[in-house]
Amino acid sequence: MKKIILTAVLLLFGLSANAEANTDFAKRVGGYFYTSLAPHGTWIEIGFDSPVWRPTMIRKSWAPYRQGQWIYTDYGWYWDSYEDFGYITYHYGRWYYDDYYGWIWIPDYEWAPAWVDWRYDDDYIGWAPLSPYALFDISIGIYYNYDYYVSYNHWNYVKYNHFCDHNVYNYYVAPKYKYRVHNRTKMRTNYSYYDGRVRNDGVDFDRIRERSGRNIERRDIVSVNDPNDLSREKMRKTRDKEIRTYFANPDDISRDGLRDVKVEHKERKSTLEISKVELGRDRNLDRTKETKKDDTREVIRNDREKNNIDLNKREKTEDTRKETNNDVTRKKVEDDRKLQEKRETEKRNSEIEKRNNEQIKRNEEIKRNDELRKSEEKSRLEQNKRNEQIEIQKRQDKEVQKRNEVTIQKREEKKSNTDVFKQNERKVEQKKETQKVEQRTQNNNRNTEVKRNDSNNRTSNNNTRTSETESRNKSR
Repeated sequence: MKKIILTAVLLLFGLSANAEANTDFAKRVGGYFYTSLAPHGTWIEIGFDSPVWRPTMIRKSWAPYRQGQWIYTDYGWYWDSYEDFGYITYHYGRWYYDDYYGWIWIPDYEWAPAWVDWRYDDDYIGWAPLSPYALFDISIGIYYNYDYYVSYNHWNYVKYNHFCDHNVYNYYVAPKYKYRVHNRTKMRTNYSYYDGRVRNDGVDFDRIRERSGRNIERRDIVSVNDPNDLSREKMRKTRDKEIRTYFANPDDISRDGLRDVKVEHKERKSTLEISKVELGRDRNLDRTKETKKDDTREVIRNDREKNNIDLNKREKTEDTRKETNNDVTRKKVEDDRKLQEKRETEKRNSEIEKRNNEQIKRNEEIKRNDELRKSEEKSRLEQNKRNEQIEIQKRQDKEVQKRNEVTIQKREEKKSNTDVFKQNERKVEQKKETQKVEQRTQNNNRNTEVKRNDSNNRTSNNNTRTSETESRNKSR
């Protein structure tokens, strides 16, 4: 009996330990992001001891946020990737396109349903990976600490009625039309904070539902502690009601994981300004420092209040006066601190607004340059078209001239042949006439000869008759 009880206790202990290990998965696999992404790509160091991840892709046209589906949740628009590494790279960190390295992923520590910029108009909606220079602040949302222009080639555009399709990649606007769509859309970046996490509102939900003419259902996001629970077989059963996602522990992206992966050191410098990229850990440390400062102020304040209470017990009037003075001093200090924080906030907001205005100006300048380039290209194409038309007209004129010359030559030849024919006819006629004259002459000659013969015959007959007459006469 004791053995059975002991065995049951051991089994229960083992099951509880296993459950605890599963619920504490993030702490158990320090640096999980580095080791889990290694089979799907390469970790490279491009300077300043900042490793980034580059996926191993066969297709040259590959880009982030292309293979997946948009799903609406309590945290806004959620990108449900079809790629094995998507549960990390599309909800943490930023993507950047380097002219030499291609698409690279920069690790970060804050989760979001999707880190993208939005553009839209009445017909199309588009998205592109959010810049690494884009920072999120609870009070103001997304702001930029460095000017950066996302090329229109990195945007995906679809019509509203295909936005939530499972195979949305089949309906992307073709690259040759993307520039035209990009120019007529406007920017939309709408991030907020909800239930302790980032919310991506993007383009308004009601607008997409009305434009698409579809009933888009909101789904719940369910957190899992073990990434193995994100397998598509397990998610397929509850996909229509909920979306499973992995909320990582800060230890998951600890640099301790770099010891277990191979990091390639590249000598070629990237176009990414690493010094302008602020990682989430740095921001979290700053917030932790501020929290510690506030806690220290609170402890000092409490100590002062306790000392004041003790002094009040000994010298009530004097301590009351000191307490009042201390309260006035604390209030003044607190007011000064609030005023200073307000000024710093206004200054920061002013700088952010200034940078945003500069970014807008830069985008407008780029747009003007693109329009000018487009206008010049259009003028060049029109000039080439006119030149081609002129060349075609010249060729046509030459062909017409050539045909006219051939026609004239044929006419001349025909006329010459006609003259020759007429001359021959005249010759034939003349010959005929000559033959007729000769024939008449011959006939005349023959007639003359006949007449002569007849005459001679008559003369001979006459002579014969005369001779006969004479003979008869002589005979008489």
